[in-house]
Amino acid sequence: MDRRKFALLLAALVCAVSLAGCGKEGAVYVQSVKSLVGYGAIAPSDRFAGIVISEDVTKIEKDADKTVAELFVKEGDDVKEGQKLFCYDTEELQLSLDKQRLEAEQLQTSIESFQLQIDALEKSLSSVSGSTKLQYTIEIQSTQVDLKEAQLKLKTKEAEVKKSEKLLENAEVTSPVTGRIQSVNTDGQTDHNGNPLPFISIQKSGAFRIKGTLGELQSSAIRAGDRLTILSRTDGRTWSGTVTLVDFENPTQGSQTDGMMGPSPDEMSASSRYPFYADIDNMEGLLLGQHVYVQLEQGEQPQGLFVSPEFIVYREDGAACVWAEERGRLTQRTVELGAFNDRTGTQQILSGLTEDDYIAFPDPGVCAEGAPVTREAPQASPQETEGA
Repeated sequence: MDRRKFALLLAALVCAVSLAGCGKEGAVYVQSVKSLVGYGAIAPSDRFAGIVISEDVTKIEKDADKTVAELFVKEGDDVKEGQKLFCYDTEELQLSLDKQRLEAEQLQTSIESFQLQIDALEKSLSSVSGSTKLQYTIEIQSTQVDLKEAQLKLKTKEAEVKKSEKLLENAEVTSPVTGRIQSVNTDGQTDHNGNPLPFISIQKSGAFRIKGTLGELQSSAIRAGDRLTILSRTDGRTWSGTVTLVDFENPTQGSQTDGMMGPSPDEMSASSRYPFYADIDNMEGLLLGQHVYVQLEQGEQPQGLFVSPEFIVYREDGAACVWAEERGRLTQRTVELGAFNDRTGTQQILSGLTEDDYIAFPDPGVCAEGAPVTREAPQASPQETEGA
């Protein structure tokens, strides 16, 4: 969702709640600035859960014509190059090979028999004449056709024998790389496009990168090219990296705080989550599958509060203001504005407002100097909620 559109939607929802009622005894509903700060943005101290993954994934396919007899690995196992992954049913393969060899021997016997028949007919052909000679000639030609057909079948059967011998020799499938088993697909699962997933996927060791997840409200706060600090969850070590991709094409569903370990906005359920990936400058000390924390490098984000511009009003003299609570009453307070964050669609406030303040949506029909306030959100009717 576009950050500007989200900010407008948020403001519309707040407005709808305001129009639904003014709270207790006509009081104006005010909200915590802390709950509004960061919609669409993150602070430099915000941390996201990350995991060390392999940059290269090796896919092992299973032969559709063979049956797997035994599987030696499971998801999460570490494997070395040359280690056995699974083996095929050799008894079934051996029976098939024995049958093919027998059929090849029978074809070879037929070829030898046809050749003997042709030799005998050609030898007799010189000693006969008339209609008998014609009969011998036709019989020779017919046997030659049978010979060629048998030779062609034998060639095909010999190819099948070689294939079966090779399959039997390769009944044990080993890992071509050192890494960790990412997935094992024993149930014939498919991806979202209906394509079959590989039988085994292996994350290759030695070429690591970080995978993290952004909530819907933070999805535009990190971009490709941003510098990250990667923090160990156990011993305080840190690494540096650069974001290479924020994958908006493959979102998942979940709470908007699922991937974030620091301060968060008010919860909004079932929001989309977007994976992002980062290359690591120096991988020393990192392990495949290791869980880490990820945050923007200090200084990446400008300081100050960021709120939706819909909460800001302007006086005739051009001064920016917000409707803030003071001693249980509403007052129009002047604030100093900073930069507008195009990435998040939020407005920076340098002074005049803190996270501890409470502000109201500037509805001209509700907000007035000295109006009583309430922090208890009014209940909107179902019709009004749908209209919002």
